[in-house]
Amino acid sequence: MSGATSGVLSRAVLTTGGMAAQGVARLLYTVVIAHLAGAGAVGDTSALLSVMVYLSLMLPAGLGTGASRYLPLGDFAGVAIGVLNRWFWVSSTLLALAAAPIAFLLTHDPFAAIGCAILTWSYNAYVYTRGILMGEDRILRSLIADVGSSLLAITALVAVLLAGANWALLLPLAVGYGVFAFFARPRTRPSPSTAEQRGMLARFVRDATIGALATGGLLPATMVFVRAFDTPHQADLFAAALSLATPANMISQALNQVLIPHFAKLHLDPALMRQSHRRMVIATTAAFIVIFAAIIALSPFILSIFYPQKFVDGAGAMQALLVVVFFISTTCASAAYLVSAGRQKAFAMIWLTALIAGTVVMAVFSPLYGMWGALLGFAVGGIGGSVAVVVAAFLTTAPSPLSPAL
Repeated sequence: MSGATSGVLSRAVLTTGGMAAQGVARLLYTVVIAHLAGAGAVGDTSALLSVMVYLSLMLPAGLGTGASRYLPLGDFAGVAIGVLNRWFWVSSTLLALAAAPIAFLLTHDPFAAIGCAILTWSYNAYVYTRGILMGEDRILRSLIADVGSSLLAITALVAVLLAGANWALLLPLAVGYGVFAFFARPRTRPSPSTAEQRGMLARFVRDATIGALATGGLLPATMVFVRAFDTPHQADLFAAALSLATPANMISQALNQVLIPHFAKLHLDPALMRQSHRRMVIATTAAFIVIFAAIIALSPFILSIFYPQKFVDGAGAMQALLVVVFFISTTCASAAYLVSAGRQKAFAMIWLTALIAGTVVMAVFSPLYGMWGALLGFAVGGIGGSVAVVVAAFLTTAPSPLSPAL
């Protein structure tokens, strides 16, 4: 195994460990709520977490991708961090303000609306600063911050529930994400930027945001459609299934965050970049086959461990979710390769098309078939987009000429 490959794998293990900690925390969050606050609270909390994820995709996720892409580039890193920081503060504040009325429409609870606004801002900070840590190659710090903030969030949630403060269910998670962001502050010092540099960064972030919205939007959209068009009981079952499928999806996200700066550093050697892409596709696909096959087979047992017995009926939904998440996960190397090779616009257009197709199917079939109609839309968009991304990556024979913005 080459030194470069070994380095990528070690970084991937650390990053995956951190994302796994966050995934387990998100899972335990709904598990604890189900046991201590009741089934109804699970559906509401999952819906608000979906709102949080959706809004983070509007710009902060693209800013995080920009940080992981440009902070490894030496002199341009200072220009990038200065611009990205300003855009983060403005966008996250506006998105947090937008979260409150959306949450109120879903729950009719003013406390939930306020909590969702705070959580949205905190999660945006988490997503962005995680990209900073990837770009600055501070992977171990990311792992420590992930584990520590996850433990803090779960501990605080138990305290809130034992105190009977159900109105504050979202705040412990917000505190956890905020603590991560505090410890992930950038070391790169901002430097002045020109209008041309800002324009190039804006184009990259625009395409990255479209890609993030399209790739990350399908899964929470499925929860929203189930919540809107099926019974509360089915929504609770689906929320339990979704909470167990989310950690598996986070593994792919973690690998993608490591692979973007890895491929970016290889841009001067297109042949080596393509060779590394092929190796990563084979390695990650083989690993995901083993991981997802085991989880799918054990879905009923896993649900029975984490949730009360009445949630076991959600095993079918969980298995269907995991099949689609498997296809999406196998694109982690190809997605990182396309972004690093300057093909982020093609990547974004593929997933935008998939998102539109999947959402249309959900809108048509969810009113008729409830949860299964939403899952059909998720499958159409997720599997179709995944196949297209992998094909596009293998058809990309050389990276675009690298400049500070692609």
